[in-house]
Amino acid sequence: KQWYQRRVREYFQHYYITNNLRLLYPDMAEKQKRSKSHYVQNKKRQKKQARGRLSLDTLKSSTKGIIATANFLDYGCRREVFSLLDDFTDKKVEKDSESQDVDDEIAKEIAELKAEKKRFQIVDTTLNNMMFIAVFDDTIEVCQLVHNILSNLREKKERKTRFLQRIIPVSNTCYASVEDIKKTALEMIKDTFYNKTPKTFGIIFKSRNNSSVSRDEVIKIVATVATDGDTYSEFNKVNLDNPEYAIIINIVKTITFMGVVKDFKLLCRYNVDELTKNYAASIKPQNEAAD
Repeated sequence: KQWYQRRVREYFQHYYITNNLRLLYPDMAEKQKRSKSHYVQNKKRQKKQARGRLSLDTLKSSTKGIIATANFLDYGCRREVFSLLDDFTDKKVEKDSESQDVDDEIAKEIAELKAEKKRFQIVDTTLNNMMFIAVFDDTIEVCQLVHNILSNLREKKERKTRFLQRIIPVSNTCYASVEDIKKTALEMIKDTFYNKTPKTFGIIFKSRNNSSVSRDEVIKIVATVATDGDTYSEFNKVNLDNPEYAIIINIVKTITFMGVVKDFKLLCRYNVDELTKNYAASIKPQNEAAD
């Protein structure tokens, strides 16, 4: 008993002294040399996470997809985004077990899984709490798809996500330069904006890990493209409070993601967490989801 009490007392003395030293000398913990296994395991973990993903360097221009940001958990956000995409793309086909052989059903399921993998693929942005999901299915209109998802959540007043914060559609990508942004913006908005129907628009700009492109310059050029100089300036008016169309521009390193969305303010700036924060949660517990 005395030996046990002495060991407990020594442990708490060591714990108290160590914590006080860390408070007095905060640089001490940073200067401690880490073992080689720490760096090896960290490198293996990064390779495992990036396996099967595209990178921004290999991303082709005019790639459409979806930008998703997380509150704090990347893998939880990724699972929720793919669950929403599966629910709203109508790719689930009912199988008739009586008319098909077991081998045919297995082969069909494998083919569907391969096709599903090609339809949506994660692009590694190397940024925390942000991911880009490239969409390779030509039949999917990403802007309309994301609008349907948010409108459905708003109408049914359901909260289906926990870690997903914002979901933004991307209809075009290009290199992060003023010339390429101007060219891509012209191709993206000419069908919607170049007519004599009165409309309002706003430009939302966000840049991450890029200092070569000026925010004011990009907004000025895109606004000029939206009005085609003075040709449609009387029909296309700028309204930053509640625009009918929002031109969203996200620059990540050397890639520009662009998209045109509707009901930007009505759907809480496409913030899923803000849109559904007061709704009742319809998230299944993890043990039921695993079953």
